[in-house]
Amino acid sequence: MLIKLYQHGIGCTVFERTVDLDGNRAWLRATGADPVPESEADAFIARQAKFDPDLWVVEVESRDGSHLLDDPIL
Repeated sequence: MLIKLYQHGIGCTVFERTVDLDGNRAWLRATGADPVPESEADAFIARQAKFDPDLWVVEVESRDGSHLLDDPIL
């Protein structure tokens, strides 16, 4: 599962579900620490979909970059 967080005028961050070193669920900023252009986020998602045709992607729009992810973000 991927979460695409879109911030109008700033860019996108794609979060990918992962586990930390202790085996706890977490999210990884798959497109890096800073927001990227939407086209770059979409290209990342398209590449991931080639490996996993059942990939779920949830797109969220947020003006301030807030999200509802409960697990830690790495």
